[in-house]
Amino acid sequence: MKFTVQIMDYIGGSPNYLIANPNDLDEIDVEEGTLVKLKGKNQGFRLMSSSSVKKGEAQISPDVAGKFGITTGDTIELEDMGVEQYTKIVRKKMSNKLLSKQEIASFMAAIDYGYVADPHIATFGTAVEINGMSGEEVTFVAEAILEHSNKLKLRKEPVVDKHSIGGIAGNRITPIMIPIVAAAGLTIPKVSTRAITSPAGTSDALEVIMPVELSIEEVTQVLEKTNGCMVDGLKIGLGDVADKFLRVVKQVKIDPKEMMIASILSKKKAAGSQYVLIDLPTGKGSKLPTREHARKLAYQFATIGSNLGLQLEAVVSPGDTPIGTMIGPSLEITEAMMILERKGGAVNLKKKALSLAGIIFEMVKWAEPGKGYQMAKEILNSGKAHEKFLEIVEAQGGDPSVRSDTVPSASYSYDVIAETGDKIYALDSFNIGLIARAAGAPQDKYAGVVIHKTRGEVVNPGEPIITIHASSEGKIDEALNMMHSSPPFTMERMILEHIKPSHDFKL
Repeated sequence: MKFTVQIMDYIGGSPNYLIANPNDLDEIDVEEGTLVKLKGKNQGFRLMSSSSVKKGEAQISPDVAGKFGITTGDTIELEDMGVEQYTKIVRKKMSNKLLSKQEIASFMAAIDYGYVADPHIATFGTAVEINGMSGEEVTFVAEAILEHSNKLKLRKEPVVDKHSIGGIAGNRITPIMIPIVAAAGLTIPKVSTRAITSPAGTSDALEVIMPVELSIEEVTQVLEKTNGCMVDGLKIGLGDVADKFLRVVKQVKIDPKEMMIASILSKKKAAGSQYVLIDLPTGKGSKLPTREHARKLAYQFATIGSNLGLQLEAVVSPGDTPIGTMIGPSLEITEAMMILERKGGAVNLKKKALSLAGIIFEMVKWAEPGKGYQMAKEILNSGKAHEKFLEIVEAQGGDPSVRSDTVPSASYSYDVIAETGDKIYALDSFNIGLIARAAGAPQDKYAGVVIHKTRGEVVNPGEPIITIHASSEGKIDEALNMMHSSPPFTMERMILEHIKPSHDFKL
């Protein structure tokens, strides 16, 4: 099978699609959807057809073309590729059997090279979600991801990092914590992600004021100049196999924790990190409903981290209420900058950033036990963290004159006013996230909500309790409708439940 290449970027499709004329597929008796291999190269394609493609030509993605130096007009040759060996691996995990190191390495390589189709990946992910993996299997997965990763080569040690498993509205710790740690002289390569189900991921928030999609060479330069970076993980290519796996399984709304652990820790290892702090938000509405769930996951992280040569510690943090009061990409980076500028911001967001930075200082023995928080606080209060933040912004291509009051905001806003007086018993982080997403976040970077009253505060009639930010009045209405169906607050109640047994009830 030989084709003349045309390079085409098709939005929404897999980068491993090859699109040919349907008559060409008929002539070589190959069905659409068949997996084939680029002869002599580690690259698979899933054959698709379109009558808009000329006979004898084939369209491939710019990603694949660039990877192998293929240009428009080149001739490529394809060969059949059997997938039975990968099907056997999937079925073995479906049967809840242990996979060998070689089987896992083979399947991870197949994901990287495009040798398996999305159904193989989704089925494998579902099998792991249902049956789990042993610690040894998770270690094998992490090692296989590392084998197919770009790697940062950093000259200045020690190298530290932190990671939160996410799922909490707000929680924009990174823009505060990374400058504190970098200002102290530690190297911290923070590689983050975009939102999947939350109103904002770290990359979504940071991108409001600076570029985050940097190459590995650019990231290295930023780190050498500033000690820290805050970049998106997709372009840099740390744990690329894990990202390809995630692209598929998130479509079926699963997130196997064993694959999550392997993905996170392999990326930290690829970034050159030696010390890693894991943040495990816990509580109603979070990914970890109880502390017992969090403790179990912490020990799993510790085991795999040790197997990879990482010094790892974990913290269990509150996950039943938002961290911060401003929810949505632009709003969250604004609040983080307010804290760096020492101009206010949520107390819980500030304390959490200082706490995590302090633990890292103690992990590397730059602060005595119990003294790390104070060290972090002094760096923040001195203005050094703010200076370092702006230094990182400039190094990544942003405007170093940016300030919290110059961050762009939404065109429309609406204050939700309290009609009666009451006391707030609890905030529902999950529902607040739903309201912010209904307003347009994270796709609309300026949409979101601002929370004016927090847990334990008294609300007086006529006071604003939430402000909704959106790009149109229609999105304001959508957010209000979501607020009515998914209330963000629980008010204090003396009666939690009223039970009326039937009259014929007898002891």
